[in-house]
Amino acid sequence: MKKFSLNLLTLAVISASVLANNDKQYIYTDTNVAQLGTEEAALLKKHEGKFTRPTYQTAVAEYRKDWDKIAENKIPEWIIDAKFGIYTHWGVYSVPAFETNVYHRYMYDKTNPRGIYQYHLENFGKPEDFGYSKFVDMFKAEEYNAKDMLELMIDSGAKFGGLGTVHHDGFLMWDSKISRWNAGNMGPKRDLYGEFVTEARKRNFKVAASFHHARTWDMVHKSIDESSFTAEEKSKLDIYDQQFEDFYPGRNSKTTTIDVFAQQWHDKIIEVIDKYSPDFFFFDGIKRTNQNSPENLVVDALDYYYEHAKAEGKEVVVANKLPGGANFNFPEHIGIPTYEGGRDMPADVGGYFLVDRAISYPWTYVKNKNYNLNANYHIDALMDMVARGGIYLLSLTPMASGAIDPTEEAIFREIGQWLKVNGEAIYDTRRWTIPAEGPISTWKVAKSGKNKQVMRMVWSYNKVKDGEIRFTQKDGQLYAMSLTWPKSGEVLIKSLKDNSEYYPQAINKVSMLGFGEVEFTRTNEGLKIKLPAKKPSAIFNHGMSFKIN
Repeated sequence: MKKFSLNLLTLAVISASVLANNDKQYIYTDTNVAQLGTEEAALLKKHEGKFTRPTYQTAVAEYRKDWDKIAENKIPEWIIDAKFGIYTHWGVYSVPAFETNVYHRYMYDKTNPRGIYQYHLENFGKPEDFGYSKFVDMFKAEEYNAKDMLELMIDSGAKFGGLGTVHHDGFLMWDSKISRWNAGNMGPKRDLYGEFVTEARKRNFKVAASFHHARTWDMVHKSIDESSFTAEEKSKLDIYDQQFEDFYPGRNSKTTTIDVFAQQWHDKIIEVIDKYSPDFFFFDGIKRTNQNSPENLVVDALDYYYEHAKAEGKEVVVANKLPGGANFNFPEHIGIPTYEGGRDMPADVGGYFLVDRAISYPWTYVKNKNYNLNANYHIDALMDMVARGGIYLLSLTPMASGAIDPTEEAIFREIGQWLKVNGEAIYDTRRWTIPAEGPISTWKVAKSGKNKQVMRMVWSYNKVKDGEIRFTQKDGQLYAMSLTWPKSGEVLIKSLKDNSEYYPQAINKVSMLGFGEVEFTRTNEGLKIKLPAKKPSAIFNHGMSFKIN
């Protein structure tokens, strides 16, 4: 497939700061920023100076050469082509299935405003009688079938995916020799991740691994007011029992100290690489200035991952996540910039990036889950992010048994049905000169922070409007995607007007994917496309794609 070069983009350098005493002169800045359409450029200018752009963590001088080497591993074409992936939030926390995927953090906290302590009392008893560790035996995954889960991901249109290998509670979803708290040894007593990898390799499906483990350190203990428990109650709590300290590592640990935890965290990453060789590695909770994920171990793990891939003759991807709107986990040019939910992502983000989002929040399955983010929401998000150079990563949230809620499964399958019709305008495409035109409903600048002093970008797709268009291209072919089926029965694309600065060449034919050739006129106002009198199917409720010849 012919790839498009950046000369199709208008490139700009917003700002640059060069690290002193660095031979390679790392530039920690937003570069190669794509030109925005008229409406978005005007809105961005209006908010200029009202929000700060996310920054990259700088490399400690001692490890700059190591980061230089890691930075030589560029984002591979396969993930830029893939556009859409699926991973999971599934584990021991899926057993109580209440409120959050960090249930263990709050079930011991009597003052937590989210009601988790009270819920635990009413459903399982006092935490001193029923600690979080007891949920491990209840996590059976008895309905989990790796082949079925893989097929659902493929039917949903995903080109890569996998299980969350470990979340903040520290329970490993693979059969590990490093920690006894793993699915092969406890609970399901099956290598859940390994089973998925085996099935994925049969289908040549790129495998993802997500690692949220760094924040396991002290997560429970830092949230507790120890004075709220009597000495007798504390003596019964598993979080203070030394035989469980390898499951609840933190400030009270005598054996699993922070240095021991950090080394095991590193060794678990290496074990996953050696056993399963994932194509995509997603990290969360890393802060290289903290002892639980120190820079020397981060550098070593990433370098090992890339070298292991080279030995196998393949290219892999590391997600460089932006946590909490502060600094990315790693220096610039390391992996693919990753924005949780699109949070704090500039409208004119440079280069390729990834956005991870839950199918609906919370991140995990909970009883009576409100699926308020429907298929239409995610399809609009996919069109928008792909047009900007993004890859969209959605989280599947299985029940503790491994079964998928029917509502959730229906959402994923609906996304897949839309992609079967419109995938030509999504997969293997690259950014066009501008990503979008029309009304702007998808992003805004909002205040955040304790004193509402920080401005941040927020991306949402709840109220898209007629006239919102997104563009992609491949093999010399332009695609224009409408996020809605306009009530007027016509789609007007102003950026493709007669003698357009973006598209001056003639337009001889316009086809709607999934339908065929449609009538159009081109004037000084724009390219006006006449829609069919009737929608070909319900899939077109989510918007449609036009092939411009």
